[in-house]
Amino acid sequence: MKKIVRNLEHRLREKLRNYAPRWAIYLFDLACIAVIFSLLWVLRDLVLEDRRPFFMCHFSLALLTYAGTSYLFKTFHGVVRFSSVRDLGKLFCACASGSFAWLVLSAAGALIINDPRFFSFWFPLMVATVMFLTLLTVRLIVRIVYEAYEQNETINRTNVFVLYSGPEAVTLATYLVKEYAGGYKPVAFLPVDPGLAGNTIAGLPVLVPDNGVKVFAQKNNVTSIIMFAEQLDKLPKKFYEQFITDGYELLKVSMVLDSGKETQVIGAARIDKINIDDLLGRNTIVLDKDRIKDTFEDQTVLITGAAGSIGAEIARQITRYFRCREVILLDQAETPLNDLWLELQGEKVLVPVKPIIGNVANPVKMRQVFDIARPNIVFHAAAYKHVPMMEFHPSAAVATNLGGTKILADLSIEYGVNRFVMISTDKAVNPTNVMGASKRAAEIYIQSLFLEQLRNGAKDTTQFVTTRFGNVLGSNGSVVPLFKRQIARGGPVTVTHRNVIRYFMTIPEACSLVLEAGCTGLGGEIYLFNMGDAVRIYDLAEKMIRMAGKEPHKDIKILEIGLREGEKLYEELLAKTEETRPTYNSNILIANVRPYDYREILPQIEDLVTQANLYVYPIEVVRKLKKLIPEFKSQNSKYAQLD
Repeated sequence: MKKIVRNLEHRLREKLRNYAPRWAIYLFDLACIAVIFSLLWVLRDLVLEDRRPFFMCHFSLALLTYAGTSYLFKTFHGVVRFSSVRDLGKLFCACASGSFAWLVLSAAGALIINDPRFFSFWFPLMVATVMFLTLLTVRLIVRIVYEAYEQNETINRTNVFVLYSGPEAVTLATYLVKEYAGGYKPVAFLPVDPGLAGNTIAGLPVLVPDNGVKVFAQKNNVTSIIMFAEQLDKLPKKFYEQFITDGYELLKVSMVLDSGKETQVIGAARIDKINIDDLLGRNTIVLDKDRIKDTFEDQTVLITGAAGSIGAEIARQITRYFRCREVILLDQAETPLNDLWLELQGEKVLVPVKPIIGNVANPVKMRQVFDIARPNIVFHAAAYKHVPMMEFHPSAAVATNLGGTKILADLSIEYGVNRFVMISTDKAVNPTNVMGASKRAAEIYIQSLFLEQLRNGAKDTTQFVTTRFGNVLGSNGSVVPLFKRQIARGGPVTVTHRNVIRYFMTIPEACSLVLEAGCTGLGGEIYLFNMGDAVRIYDLAEKMIRMAGKEPHKDIKILEIGLREGEKLYEELLAKTEETRPTYNSNILIANVRPYDYREILPQIEDLVTQANLYVYPIEVVRKLKKLIPEFKSQNSKYAQLD
C-alpha cells in the first residue's frame, strides 16, 4: 500500500508540475527576497544611516545565501497551488538556514574589513521572518483562489465516499480532488474503525456508520464508495457486503506500474467498478517465483488442456516468469487453442510456444508428442469437468479423465519426464458423481504409480504430484459467467438449491499455487489449497444482482430449479478419513490419503478404461468405477441404485 501511495503522489506531481515551470517559481521567490530586503533596508536606514555603504554587499549576501538554500531544499519543486505541510517545511528550512549563513558571512566580513558596522544580528533574522511569512501567504492565497475557481468548474463531478482505513485514504482523497478530469469528487470518509467517526480529516467529515450515512448520502447525492484495490484484502467481509446491500456502487483505484521500475507510473490511475471476482477472490496469493525458477530453467514444458481456463493461465505465467526451452500447448479445441497461441505471440514472450491439436485419450498421438517434444515437465489440466454432462456420458469421463491421465503418466515414465503435475478437483473427495469419481481414480493411479517406482528402486523417478482445489472464478464452468449472462438478459437467475455452497478461487491464484506446489513436491503428494470461506450460491446470486444496480426478487427473480444429476449441496476439500499436514506456504496443505497398491489396482483400472473405450452400457462403466472407489456414492442420479 505504501508503494501505491508513493506512486500516486509521484503521478500527481509529474502530471501537474508543468502548470508552472520550476524556474519561474524559483525566480519569483528570489524577486520576493530582493523586494523584502530592499524595503526593510530602507526602513532600517531611517534609524541606522551609517550602514548605507554596505547595502550592495548585504544585498548580494542575502540573495546568494537564500538562492543557495532554496535550491538545496527544492522549495520551487512543489506546485504552488497544491502546497502541502511538507512544502512549507522546506520553505521554513530554506529561510532559517539562509539567515544563519548570512549571519556567518556578515560576521566573517566584519572581521576581514575590521569594521563592526558590517555585522548585523537582528536584521537577517527579521528578513528571514518576513520572507517566510510573505512566501507562505502567497502560496496560501494561490491555493485558496485556485480551489475556489476549480470548485465552480467541477459542478458536474460525481460525489463519492472515500473508504478510510489509514493515511493512504487521505492521499486518495487528495488525488481525486486534484484529478479534475477523473469525474469524482470526495465529500466524506467512511471509516473502517468506527472510533474515528465524527472527526474531520483533510477537510472532509468522517461519518458515523449508522443511519446518518444514508441521510448524508441522500443530501449530497452519493451512490458510490471508492477505495484502493489493495484495501479489499484488508476489509472484513461483512463490511463491504453491507455496502452492497445498501445499494452503493463500489469503485477501486489501481495504478498502472512499469514492471521494470515499480516506482514509475505509466498512464493515469485507473478507476473501475468492483466486480464479484474481486469480492470472492479474497486470498492474496503471490507466486514465489524465486523458489521454483530453477525447475523451469531450460526445460521443455507440456501443458495439456492448454486452451482451458486453468491450462491457459498456467501457460501465461510460465511464459511470463520463467526461461523455458519450449512450451507445448496441447488441446483438442482448435479455436481457443489458436486464440491462446495468438495471445502469447502478441505479448512477444521470449519462450518458444508450439500449439498441438490432440486428444489425451489417443495413445498414438500422445506417443508422437512425447517422442518429438521430449518434455521435461508435464502439467496435466485436460479433463471433462461438467458434472451433469458426465452423468450422461460416463464412458467419456473415464476414457479421458482416467484413461488420458494413465496414457500421459505411463509415457512420462517411459520418456524420463522429471515432473508430472495433475490438476484435480474437490469433487474427487467422497465423490457423488461420475466426473468426481473419474478424477479420484486418476489421483489413485498416478500416486500408486509413483510409489511403485520407489518400490522398484528406480533411480530417476518421475515425480507425480496432484493439486486439488474447488471452483475458479471466470472459468468456463463457473457459475459466475452464467449469472452475469442471466442478469444481463433481465433474469431470472437460476440456482439449483437455496443451500448449495461452493468454494471459489481466482484463476491466477489457483495457477500460482499449482505451479508452486507442483514444482516443490517430492512426489506422491496430493496438495490442497486454502480456498477461503465457502460461499452460498443463493447469496452470490443476490449479491451479483445488487451489484448490477437491481433489486433481487423485485427487479430480477431468482428461481430454484433443483439439484442436477450428480450434484451435491456442498463440496469437500478433504475426505472424512483424510488429514492434512502443513507446508512452508500457509495456503498449501498436503492430504494424508490412503495409499493404493499399484499391482492390485492396475488390472481394475485397465479393465475400466477398456470398457469405457468400448462404449459399453454406461451403467456397467459406473459399476466398475464404484468397485474401484468404494466411497463413490451417487446423489441425484440414476446410478444411485448401484450403491
